[in-house]
Amino acid sequence: MEPPSTEILSFMLDEQRFAIPLVSVDRVLRALAVTHIPDAPPLIHGVIDYHGEIVVVINLRNHLKMEDRSIQLDDRFIIVNTSSRKLTLVVDEVQEVLKHPEKDISTADEINQGLKITGILRGDRGIIFIYDLEKLLKHIEGINLKELLESEVAA
Repeated sequence: MEPPSTEILSFMLDEQRFAIPLVSVDRVLRALAVTHIPDAPPLIHGVIDYHGEIVVVINLRNHLKMEDRSIQLDDRFIIVNTSSRKLTLVVDEVQEVLKHPEKDISTADEINQGLKITGILRGDRGIIFIYDLEKLLKHIEGINLKELLESEVAA
């Protein structure tokens, strides 16, 4: 019997590799126009219209304390589903879907319990941090997204 495995989608931000559970991914898109939300915190680039649904675009660079930059034409958007909403993550490059036995993934708690990652995978091309979308969402929930979105729709 094959040991339990995890499927993840790996992506790049600057020279660092990250991943999210494949089960959370709705779609990967080329970067497109983002509507800025007045008075939105730096964690939020703005919103996009995704098949008639207004979806918040998250600035992962800001969240990860990386050098900020504007969205580039060759960036990718990863539309993800969390337990309470869809979000868009802006990444430099989407790499590949990886399937690894769960035993190969170290838990982030082994390093630091405060991290917003669920695991760390040592791959052929270096270390990959597997992001926990629910922990990210909890951080974002402190920002009143509903209020921001309603003010944008009203404008």
